[in-house]
Amino acid sequence: MLPQRWPKWSLIVIAFALVVAVIGAALVLAPLGEALAPTVVPTPTLPTINYARPLSGECENCHFDREALAASAQPAEDTDVFYIDPGSLETPHGSLGCITCHEGTGNEADKEVAHQGLIDDLSETHPEDCLLCHRDLPDQIPEDHLRTPHGEIVDAVWEGSACGVLCSDCHGEVGHGFDPVTGEIICPMSVCLDCHINRNLDTHLTDCNTCHVGPHDVSQSLNCKDCHIGTDTWRETSLAVHPVELTGYHATTDCFSCHGWPNFKGLDYVCSDCHERPHDFGNDDCALCHTPEGWTESADALVAGASPFPHPVAGQEDCRSCHGVAGQQSIPEDHKGRTNDTCQICHEAAPAPAILHPVADHSACLDCHGEGQIVQFTLSVHAGRDEASCSTCHAEAGVVPLAIQHTMDGRADCLSCHAADAFKPFPASHEGWTNDLCLLCHEAGAAPTEADHPFPQDHNRTEGNCVLCHPAGDFEAYHCETCHALEGMSQIHGARGIEQIENKCVLCHPDGKAP
Repeated sequence: MLPQRWPKWSLIVIAFALVVAVIGAALVLAPLGEALAPTVVPTPTLPTINYARPLSGECENCHFDREALAASAQPAEDTDVFYIDPGSLETPHGSLGCITCHEGTGNEADKEVAHQGLIDDLSETHPEDCLLCHRDLPDQIPEDHLRTPHGEIVDAVWEGSACGVLCSDCHGEVGHGFDPVTGEIICPMSVCLDCHINRNLDTHLTDCNTCHVGPHDVSQSLNCKDCHIGTDTWRETSLAVHPVELTGYHATTDCFSCHGWPNFKGLDYVCSDCHERPHDFGNDDCALCHTPEGWTESADALVAGASPFPHPVAGQEDCRSCHGVAGQQSIPEDHKGRTNDTCQICHEAAPAPAILHPVADHSACLDCHGEGQIVQFTLSVHAGRDEASCSTCHAEAGVVPLAIQHTMDGRADCLSCHAADAFKPFPASHEGWTNDLCLLCHEAGAAPTEADHPFPQDHNRTEGNCVLCHPAGDFEAYHCETCHALEGMSQIHGARGIEQIENKCVLCHPDGKAP
């Protein structure tokens, strides 16, 4: 209600003022509301696909029937070219109908009229129509290990520029039963290469990674062509980059006989990765004895070529204690990694010659045996050996050399009596020995041993002078004539009526005295 003193026309002024205020507020708040309101993106209207399966009946009547094709004006030899398997209607593209992609005049029996405006390859003249359905085309198909140029092709289609590649180049006549996407049909690589060459496409034909995504864990460091030499059959491999040289059967076997698909990990490049050791001795490093050229033959060759060891086994079973990497007699480089239980698989014991003299008083072996010494050892075999190693191979034979049964005065030349052709030959084991070796083993007494000499050695004060009875070194016989002249003895014996027997004095004088 208005105050009573206000005139009635003031209502008009108030109403006008309110209208102006509302209009002003709207003008101020409208831009703010538009800024805060979400932007509405209109949905684009896509081109419609002219689905013309119902109009394709006459096309099917002719192209699905060989007799109808042969009866047409088309040359007979082209019948197979234009014949379409009726089963193609069951495929997604075949169910669209002929007119949908090829246009022409539908439901027209006259061939000339039906073929008016015919499109032979939709992907060549109207590629954008293909993209109405195939909008999200992948650049990579991991399950097939393929890379595709879909991105470049799609961009070129929408831009209206030429890219030199058509959908049908790879996917073929998809509406006529050919559908490589299903995997039922696999095109050999040569088909792709021929197309690229014929069209002079600017692609790296020798770079497999242009089209293929490698399934292996080494594909980031290796190119397909590093191993694969065939484009039609991928299992043709060269193995030129294998980290270990493959010979024999290993060079012909399939990669994944050893490696797990699709990766190549898990192997240490040792035989035990694939082979189980059939014997208890040794270790799993089969390559110490075997080679791929001949599993058994290579081991047999090692055994045949192994040298014998010149010492007994008893008490020396721990071969590696002496024949280690840095032992007294270190093993060759190619024996590293071998174990004690494998040594006698190849090497047999062939003990060195026994020591034919007592060691007690002759323990310094190198005083006599060595380069430039009285008895030289075989330098090539004994090189680097020290005093401590002699008893490792050489053991005492248990032989006690005979004592010399005579004094050495005037008899230093042992070989004058003890030689192969002398009256007292030495044993065969002494062949080649010299005078200066005799006294190293044989001890000479002050006089011959009485037990071995029946006649008194002090007879008539001879004092062991053997040559008085054994002149010229003839110890097979004795002669008394040196002191007892034969003529005088004959007179003495004749006067007594004794018949003298020549050189048989000891028959009557066994002790050198009168009977």
